[in-house]
Amino acid sequence: MSHRSLLLGTAAALALFAGPALAEGPTIKIGLAASLTGDFAPYSEAEGARCMADQLNKAAGPDDPKIEILIEDSRSDAQLSVSLGQKFLDEKAQVIAGVPFPDALIPMSQMAASYGATVYSAPNTQVEMHEVGLDNFIAGAVPDPMNAAATAVAVAAAGGKATVILTSEDGASWSAKTPEWFGEALEKTGGKVVGKLAYSFGTTDWSPQIAEIKAFADKPDTVYVCGPVPDVGILVRQLRSNGFDGIVAGCDGFDDPSLEETVGNPAYLDKVMFATHGVMGDGGQIDQFIAACKAAGYKVNGIFDALGADMVQVVYDAAKASGSDDPVKLREAIRASDGSKTVMSDNLSFKEKLAYPVKTIPVIGFKDGKRVVIADDVPVFVPYLK
Repeated sequence: MSHRSLLLGTAAALALFAGPALAEGPTIKIGLAASLTGDFAPYSEAEGARCMADQLNKAAGPDDPKIEILIEDSRSDAQLSVSLGQKFLDEKAQVIAGVPFPDALIPMSQMAASYGATVYSAPNTQVEMHEVGLDNFIAGAVPDPMNAAATAVAVAAAGGKATVILTSEDGASWSAKTPEWFGEALEKTGGKVVGKLAYSFGTTDWSPQIAEIKAFADKPDTVYVCGPVPDVGILVRQLRSNGFDGIVAGCDGFDDPSLEETVGNPAYLDKVMFATHGVMGDGGQIDQFIAACKAAGYKVNGIFDALGADMVQVVYDAAKASGSDDPVKLREAIRASDGSKTVMSDNLSFKEKLAYPVKTIPVIGFKDGKRVVIADDVPVFVPYLK
């Protein structure tokens, strides 16, 4: 046998031994312009998303999807979010997200549309995102009118009948309209709005608003505000220090682990309640996920990290179902799915509403300074949404 024939025969034998090449699943890039610093840092989903992606990648088989998380600090700035979104699109990300407010997400969605990419904002709740008809936008959380309605039902059940609402234009409809939707839903239960006051994010001295609350002829038994910590924690503390012992109600902005520290006196938390995205503190799957991530070195903070994890799971399942890294096919698969089993839900589905899920809304209260679940239902009456 010639030397050449020997080499060819050896090569053929090696190829036969090696067998067919293993299939390789799609790689999906998720670009997060995350609030690692700035006012909205407590509400960042980035660490939870990173933890879930690593868990899925480690468990994936050779033909399963792989998730690559691209993270840059938006510094809680809308315009920087947009710029970073363009960077992610240039890096061929199929999914991007930024500061969870319309002034970032609307231009990001418009920009991403020409790439076929999806803007999937895990914590976004604002109606503006659904009003403008963006075909490539998905929110991981239910809209604010549903949040407000769930809180109103819980407040009414606790005896709240007369409310003052505090509104701010700083967080768009989240802080400006959610209190009004709360008032509308409370009136549906037989309650009423006895006053409306304005404030700005970053308020540390609430004495002007508190003086007006105390001066109302119709004495309120409830104060409702939708804003971030520390603002709302300071409000609770100052209301209690000035003798208001009624209900203080709010939205998911209250769901920051530093709320209790900001309020200070555990007794001040009595009659504080807020609607949020999932139940923690019961030892369930959210707590287990957060604990596992912390043990692995991720700087997870709370419920918003669980929302980030859910986003990654939903995207992963869609990539597996479609078998494609094409961004349009990925989005179609998300919306066609009957649901994903996620950290926060046994069946998280976008099939009904396409741009947001329909699910129960937990309302959290306090007992002896500890968080407890007051209710966890889908509200029957929801203002604004049709």
